[in-house]
Amino acid sequence: MINRRALLTLTAAGLLSGCGFRLRGTGTPQGKLPDALRIQTSDPYSPIVQNITRQLKDQGTDVVTSGSTPILKVTLPTLSSRVLGPVSGGDQTELALEMSYNLTGNDLILLIPETTVRATLIYVDGGADTSAEDQRVEQLKRSLESDLLRQIVPSIRVRYEQALKQTQSSQAN
Repeated sequence: MINRRALLTLTAAGLLSGCGFRLRGTGTPQGKLPDALRIQTSDPYSPIVQNITRQLKDQGTDVVTSGSTPILKVTLPTLSSRVLGPVSGGDQTELALEMSYNLTGNDLILLIPETTVRATLIYVDGGADTSAEDQRVEQLKRSLESDLLRQIVPSIRVRYEQALKQTQSSQAN
């Protein structure tokens, strides 16, 4: 015999799925990606480029090394830091990680112009020169890289669909 807690859980799950409830991020993604593309960067073996390649492949894009496919030019991320001002306990500091990309079509027409994707965060720097503080800053930098990775492929997806619509409307005129 099924207990009450399990019965209530199953009933709640049935009601939520019946009304169209979905967890965030599980719906269909907006935009469109090219069927195949080539990635051009100064370091194709960098972890962030490898992650972008993996995400593109996971979303159905064939990433090739040669051929007449659109070329995605990706710059490596750059980290910047600036002190915003003093607060109690230290200085308020902003970390920013940004990278840019563009997409050139088969016919050397620029489909997506230079686009910059940026992730930022603000933290309080206690001013201590300890290994714990260094580890905390490294963890914040990894968090920034993760945020940047979550933004880059959706940005490409949306911008590529906009370029396709613009190309189709210009061909119709």
